[in-house]
Amino acid sequence: MTIRIFTAVIGISALIAVLLIGTSAVAALMMALAVASGWELADMVRARRTCPLRWFLLAWPISLIAAGWLIAEDVTGWWVMLVAFLTGTVPAIGILLTGRRTAFVYAIAAGPYVGIALAHTPILRSVDGGVQWLALAVIVTFAADSAAMLAGLTVGRHKLFPRISPEKTWEGVAGGLIGGATAALVVDTMFDLEIASAMAIVLGVVMAVTGTLGDLGESAFKRHAGVKDSGFLVPGHGGVLDRLDSLMPNLIIVYWVSEWSAT
Repeated sequence: MTIRIFTAVIGISALIAVLLIGTSAVAALMMALAVASGWELADMVRARRTCPLRWFLLAWPISLIAAGWLIAEDVTGWWVMLVAFLTGTVPAIGILLTGRRTAFVYAIAAGPYVGIALAHTPILRSVDGGVQWLALAVIVTFAADSAAMLAGLTVGRHKLFPRISPEKTWEGVAGGLIGGATAALVVDTMFDLEIASAMAIVLGVVMAVTGTLGDLGESAFKRHAGVKDSGFLVPGHGGVLDRLDSLMPNLIIVYWVSEWSAT
């Protein structure tokens, strides 16, 4: 537990520092996280270290994040991310045609699941109030996860998807919804994000749901690979994907909510 808390404090401190530095620092951090995530996915699919599949699982998300950085810096438009996505689909389809269906699924996870989600982070940082919006994404996701865990441990009785994630319960999901809604309302009030209180509550509920779905998706990958954690890079917390699974879909949601609120 001590290692877990220490790692969390270091990670949060580093994240705050990067957010304050600026968009380029955020993009660099996302690329590093994408490399770690792609490496973990490659290990799950048991790709050899010299296998082209492993390098593809690293290159596709990095190209998407680079596109996100260019968009954030107003160098180009969203079309560049579409090009990066479509370019990655060519070898992905090639993997499928060779009969490696499992590898294809993991390739899709590395591209759209990891790459597009993390690519939204530098873009979100570049908008007005970007630091506050990113804080909303992180805090609400963390609060929903924590509330779900607490509710599941204390009153959890009815299993959600025992074949995928044996510890998750419907009671935990309910706790996560309450935690997410409460956190979103508090953060909105603190940072004055210019969204109505009712909208903040709805946003918190949606983020709790999508965070749970992201968690279940990663759990399905781990279950298929026969591993408990995606990796061991984060002491006391498992792998990088174990920390990002709930956050990644919420980064996309928060970005588009920020765009909607600015109109």
